[in-house]
Amino acid sequence: MEITKHNFNDQIETITEQILDSCFIGFDAEFSNLLTGKKFKNRLFDTNEDRYNLLKNHVGDIMITQIGLTLFKFNTFAESYVAHTYTFHLCPQTLGDIDQSCKFQASTLKFLCRHNFNYNKFLYEGIPYLSKVELEMLEQKLSDDTLFSYIKQGLDDAEMRLIQSYCSAITHWFLHTNEDSICLDVQNPLMRYIMHLEFRERYPELLTANILGDDNKIMVYRYEIEGAENTPKEKIENDFMAYITGFSKIICLIKTELKPVIGHNMFMDTVLLHNQFIGPLPQKYTVFKKNVSEVFPVLFDTKYISYVMKAKLTKDEQWQSNSLQDLYEFFSKGQCKKLELGINSIKLGTEFGPKQTYHEAGWDSYCAGYCFLRLGHWAHGESMGLYRLTSPIEKLSSLLQFRNKINVIRGAMSHMNLAEPDPAVGRPKILYLMPQKTREIDFNQVVYDLTDIGEVDIKPYGKKACLVAAQTHHIANRILQHYSFFKDYKITYFNAFRHSPLSKFAFWGSALITALYLLQKKI
Repeated sequence: MEITKHNFNDQIETITEQILDSCFIGFDAEFSNLLTGKKFKNRLFDTNEDRYNLLKNHVGDIMITQIGLTLFKFNTFAESYVAHTYTFHLCPQTLGDIDQSCKFQASTLKFLCRHNFNYNKFLYEGIPYLSKVELEMLEQKLSDDTLFSYIKQGLDDAEMRLIQSYCSAITHWFLHTNEDSICLDVQNPLMRYIMHLEFRERYPELLTANILGDDNKIMVYRYEIEGAENTPKEKIENDFMAYITGFSKIICLIKTELKPVIGHNMFMDTVLLHNQFIGPLPQKYTVFKKNVSEVFPVLFDTKYISYVMKAKLTKDEQWQSNSLQDLYEFFSKGQCKKLELGINSIKLGTEFGPKQTYHEAGWDSYCAGYCFLRLGHWAHGESMGLYRLTSPIEKLSSLLQFRNKINVIRGAMSHMNLAEPDPAVGRPKILYLMPQKTREIDFNQVVYDLTDIGEVDIKPYGKKACLVAAQTHHIANRILQHYSFFKDYKITYFNAFRHSPLSKFAFWGSALITALYLLQKKI
């Protein structure tokens, strides 16, 4: 089901109930653009901290445009699952000094168009949201009774003209008619909040009230009308805060209820979730991890889980790749028969449309949750030696070792651990390659020589050497063996102290000083 600002308030109660009843939540996010180019290429040299430091200063222009949530509920009697899927369309908002932003790249626009991204829903129907930092700032202004003036100062000329037109209508009604009341149609929730308080400030002899059953209308009464009374200011403010908080209410509910969130390949997701719903990215990587784990205390990444568990199957039994599409189709089509024994059925609470595709947030969130169910069933069956219908608790317990471990694409470490220190570097040691006969290394020749050996990353290390990172120990051994036949090269494991140009300078400088000292002493 698609959720926009037009039906968000109507559906929020149902969604809240389904979140409370859910055993876990499938998650996916679609972005306005991606970080591309040579600078952002994933490399085997990168530690998780390196990767974070590269991203933190460049994600400000990227926003999550869609969030997909699939709420999986377990039917105890039928021992089956029901999945309710939602695609939330988000849009940045401006409010006072808050001016959320994003940008689109041409390549990303092309990609999104290919997957039927609806720009009208994004621009005209997107749900507002606030980060934790922004919300706390507005709540403080509300407490100080300065929120109204703060927001008015940030209004543009068109909004100020609209306020004046409403006030002119009130003035004309009050002075030139004998009618007891006037009804104004104010569609914009921000403007409704402004007009209630503006009318009360300009016309203290009038009363303003919401119309029961129609949130878009403001009824203005003459003060002496019997039975008329102001809608309490507290309600007006609470309604407005509920509107501008928007999708962030869902984030807060997931945090409060400690619901397990299931995604696929979530490293970039966590960075953008922090930037959009927690606050600006901190300088320290450890603070970033702490902040994310506080808001999302239970995360599972099916890409990382699938990488680890794939090794338990023979090559003939394995899925084609660890992409979400290949993984989902592997399980949904029952391509490994032994993993189909005793599985729980999964039913859709709402059917997807006939044009549903991958890279649509709701569908991908369902796929991630579906794969998690199947991986959990497999892990539990393997640990018990018996494949049978299993409960959510049994599945979660069987996959507990993967909790809060987020997949890292092509890095020095296989995953990021949000709740604990990151794992040790799992790749082979970096190799140090330098020529024996020439003063400078031919970098292009090294790249050419290693092209067919396997997955490697190569980077210059000054003019005289280069560093080589291999994906596996087998590939590293092949590189060592390859250069053992070349007398023109020397290859060894990299040692930061021994191979650093500064260390060499310090060593020879120290040797020179020692030699001069001994020579002077001899003389």
